Amino acid sequence: MVETAGLENRYARKGIEGSNPSLSVPMGIWNSTLVYVGARTLLAGAMIALLLRRQVGPWYAGGQVVSDLSCAAFLLAYVNPDIRDDVGVLVIPLLLYVLYWEATRFLDNRRAAAARDDEESTLDTVLRVYGSMWAFGFVMPAVLAGGFLMFDLLAPGQWPFPNPRPGLVCDPSQLEPGAALTMRMSVPHGAELSVFTPTGRSLVVVPFVQKGTQPRGSGFDYTARLTLATDTVTGLAALGSRPERVFADSGVYMLRVSSEAEFNASQVCRVRYNSGKS
Repeated sequence: MVETAGLENRYARKGIEGSNPSLSVPMGIWNSTLVYVGARTLLAGAMIALLLRRQVGPWYAGGQVVSDLSCAAFLLAYVNPDIRDDVGVLVIPLLLYVLYWEATRFLDNRRAAAARDDEESTLDTVLRVYGSMWAFGFVMPAVLAGGFLMFDLLAPGQWPFPNPRPGLVCDPSQLEPGAALTMRMSVPHGAELSVFTPTGRSLVVVPFVQKGTQPRGSGFDYTARLTLATDTVTGLAALGSRPERVFADSGVYMLRVSSEAEFNASQVCRVRYNSGKS
């Protein structure tokens, strides 16, 4: 439970301190998921303690621990875009492992119950009912969540997660000289990146490119993550002009990703830059 609380603080802070308050997970969904995962963790701990008491061996208990932690990660990642990014492609081997482990354990328990010649005791009945409730109440939801995470890897943006990431996120929101600004964008997006400076100037960092001039799936409009160095990034005030340094004056900068050249500002984010000049 301590580790779960740490996850809550970590990802709640990322939403509060970032440049987009909408990144923060809706607390109702987040808290409900934490309660569910917490209850699941307690029951899983009791199950692992029972396995160790029955002297099934540390490898068997360790396998159950990996399965339970993977299921908890699937559930938390389903409601939090930052955890989804952290899990990433690891969801594929973890989900395959959970399917194999839980299905094997379920079938082994059924075969063991059928092979017993003596009459089923009250404890055996309780354990059988508990196993069925665990499989349908705690394993299947986690497996479904993992399946949706895997689907999102194959077809990004095609599944409506309860807390989708904004189309454009700039991090960090406070910049100093020498810092790096990371832009995370949902693809596909606009083909032009421009920056509005505190003095009211508009500088084009990535110029617009007509559709069809680049292979599909390539180009800036399919870039999911872009890092800009405040000391070196430059932009053009007009076509054919000399490149100018973007981050020069202290103040609020607005970054805009446009779907067409100089038209239709589809996605924006704001950051504050402190040049350090008095």
